[in-house]
Amino acid sequence: MPAPNPLLDRWHSGGTVLATWLQIPDPVVAEMLAGSGVDAVVVDQQHGGATTRDLVGLFMAIEGRGAAPITRVPGHDGAAIGRSLDAGALGIIVPMVDTPEEAAAAAAWCRHGPSGRRSYGPRRPAALPGPSDHADPVRPALILQIETTTALRNADAIAATPGVDALLVGPMDLALSLGMTADASARSDEDRRRHDQALEHVRSVCVAHGIAAGMYCTEGATARGYVERGFRFVSAATDAALLAAGLRRELQALGLAR
Repeated sequence: MPAPNPLLDRWHSGGTVLATWLQIPDPVVAEMLAGSGVDAVVVDQQHGGATTRDLVGLFMAIEGRGAAPITRVPGHDGAAIGRSLDAGALGIIVPMVDTPEEAAAAAAWCRHGPSGRRSYGPRRPAALPGPSDHADPVRPALILQIETTTALRNADAIAATPGVDALLVGPMDLALSLGMTADASARSDEDRRRHDQALEHVRSVCVAHGIAAGMYCTEGATARGYVERGFRFVSAATDAALLAAGLRRELQALGLAR
């Protein structure tokens, strides 16, 4: 049997995974985020600075402070998924998933044969607790991003795909796909209603298929609202945004903000 995955264990028990986003690929920053009390830290290879060569050090820093390492891969790249899992990722986020066929392909890249396409060649997982044979030491959590109107239309079929554990809404890209601004504060009342309907649709199909609904948020008050609505994978902040906001706050206190 594979070793437990804390992400899957939390979702299977009906709980919520609270995460933060790492865009600055530095192990000290990763340690700070992981030690803050979050359940997971997402290492962003799509829009952040991390590359494959950074993953082992970042994952070790995150695990050392008791959080689960998740990574968002750059795209629909089976090799990137495999390398991330070999480095020790407990969760994989795949962006811009539009169809059940794309979902099934991502799931296959997370599994070894005969049911999957992942090549057997673990680096860190082979040295971690768990079986050392052909089976995965830990079954990774697969999280697919819903970010377009096409994905919305196919959300039910994507959620029903075997091997999918969560759907994560990318709210800004979804807004753009719906023909509205990515800036939530600048949307009309009608656009806010349409955007919220889209989010609720994703949440409802996740509930129907017994997987977790996720929402990308950048601040705690917004994240709390989505947790209260039943989203069970929610981010509360990003490191880069926290750094910039903290500096602005201190400059304002100093009276030198520009």
